[in-house]
Amino acid sequence: MNKTKEIILRGDAGLTARFAPAGARLLSLDVPTASGPVQVVIGTATDTDQPAGDTWGGTICGRVANRIADASFVLDGVKYALPANNGTNTLHGGPGGFGRRDWDVEAGTDQVTFRLSSADGDMGFPGALETTATYGLSGTTLWLEMTATTSKTTLVNLTHHAYWNLLGKGNVLAHEVEIPASRYTPVDERLIPTGPLVDVAGTAFDFRAKRPINGSYDHNFCLDAGRGALHLGARVTEPGTGRVMEVWTTEPGIQLYTGDHFSDALKAPYSDLVKNGAIALEPQTYPNAANEPSYPSAVLRPGETYGHRMEWRFSGF
Repeated sequence: MNKTKEIILRGDAGLTARFAPAGARLLSLDVPTASGPVQVVIGTATDTDQPAGDTWGGTICGRVANRIADASFVLDGVKYALPANNGTNTLHGGPGGFGRRDWDVEAGTDQVTFRLSSADGDMGFPGALETTATYGLSGTTLWLEMTATTSKTTLVNLTHHAYWNLLGKGNVLAHEVEIPASRYTPVDERLIPTGPLVDVAGTAFDFRAKRPINGSYDHNFCLDAGRGALHLGARVTEPGTGRVMEVWTTEPGIQLYTGDHFSDALKAPYSDLVKNGAIALEPQTYPNAANEPSYPSAVLRPGETYGHRMEWRFSGF
């Protein structure tokens, strides 16, 4: 376990972000308000093996974020078996996924870069993967650039798994959410997509107009913008204060999870935890894309560079 002290970035607009090598993890983010800074990142641990903390909170998830059904996939005619760590599924790259690794650190004055080498066969995935994750602060925006290259054809789907609460405390189900997605991926009891995309109109999954969360979710939304140029993935508003966070991404989907497992039994150095005390908004390709040819691809081949940019833009504080 890497005991490197926390890395702190301070932006010129008053944002202060803390990071740790364990999982290339965002530990906290202080956003300035008229009454003082508010810490909006909930439930992060400082070490990869902190038993009472949330395993994934604040981390880079990979080599493949979200779920792969039956802990296996076929790529170029070869079947690969992975370790299952979520029932029969592989979740967030397996029990030794990137969020459970200590990353190397290169810290600068206005940004920090984390690097991780993943060997050919690591967690069952083919190809030696070289991954970088660079965070920076620009005005009232925290940004993240993730890249990866491989020695063999493989799968890559990197996301960031922070939990957010714009009040910094309490329950978030009254937070209002807007997600520009006309379709979503319904799931079975294992939280594996059942296949075809479904229209959100007339369902509890229609967040095209801002409305309170007011429910339990762990679902992927298929963003209308698709994969490509940086685009809005979600907008979150705290109605009592008017505080806003926008999540921007270059990926085609975003997972909304309402922190149903949070409880005071989970410990975190920078926040208390209560059930539904934060939401995760994880830009990604669709879950189980490895086994669904119609979904946006998670395949990376030698000579290609995987890239994913995320931005968290704050206003109204």
